[in-house]
Amino acid sequence: MSQFMLLLHQAPNYNVDLPREKMMEMTRRYMGWADMLRRKGKLAGGEKLAAGGVRHVRVKDGKPVVSDGPYAEAKEVIGGYFLIEARDAAEAEAIAQDCPHLGLAPGNWVEIRPVDDMEAARRAAAAS
Repeated sequence: MSQFMLLLHQAPNYNVDLPREKMMEMTRRYMGWADMLRRKGKLAGGEKLAAGGVRHVRVKDGKPVVSDGPYAEAKEVIGGYFLIEARDAAEAEAIAQDCPHLGLAPGNWVEIRPVDDMEAARRAAAAS
């Protein structure tokens, strides 16, 4: 099994004005989907990311510089993530296609990123 990160892309604050009932329904859909993945042994983790408090660290003139973010002109943000277990990229794609995030707002999309198994890389390096 391999791990894949599902990054949930959305417009900034797309759900900020939703009525409480609609927000609760969205939460139930995410939780139900995550519970189903957990029962199948496919969910390794996942969380909603907070909308505020974003900080960026970049190097400027050879020194780390911390700044606020995202910027007002941001067209989309990553609103959360799921870490899943899948046999291969095809299974990860099938899991992502069923993610409730896709149907919650126009323009929502899911990015699938394979996670490198650094522990396996360390073992291989130690064995050589």
